[in-house]
Amino acid sequence: MFTHQLASSAKLFQVYFTDYAVRHFLKDFRKKYKGKQWQLTEAAILDDLSHLAHGSYDLQKTQQVDELFQADEFWVFKYDFRIAKTNVSAKASGNRLIGVINAKMNRIDIAVIYCKTNLPKNASETQFIKSVVNEIFPKLGWR
Repeated sequence: MFTHQLASSAKLFQVYFTDYAVRHFLKDFRKKYKGKQWQLTEAAILDDLSHLAHGSYDLQKTQQVDELFQADEFWVFKYDFRIAKTNVSAKASGNRLIGVINAKMNRIDIAVIYCKTNLPKNASETQFIKSVVNEIFPKLGWR
C-alpha cells in the first residue's frame, strides 16, 4: 500500500519498460513463458499499472503494491504479479517489478521485472533494488 497516496485521476498513466528491464529480465520472462501466456501477463501488468490511481479501481490501496520511496513527484514501488494461466497468487509467485512514477508527467517506468529466484546471491532484495533504481534514475537520490 502507498503511505503517500497519489491523487485519484481520470487520466491513465503511460507505462513503459526501461531498457535495463528489457535487457536484463524481460527477455527471460518472454523466453520462459512462450506465446499467449506471457502476452496476457504483460498486457495485464500494463493495464493494472496504467490504472494505478484511477477512479474506483485504485491499485495503490491494495496489498499488491508497496511504496518503497517517495520524493517530490516521484514514487518508487514494488508490484507483485502472477503469470497468466497459473493458479499461483501474485504474492506467492515471487514475481515482482519495480516501478518509478513521475506524477507530473503521468508516467510509470518499469525499472526492473524479476522473479525472486533471479536476484543476485551477494545482496539483499532491497540492496539490489536500490542499486538498480539509483543507476537508472540517479536524480531520485534514494539512499
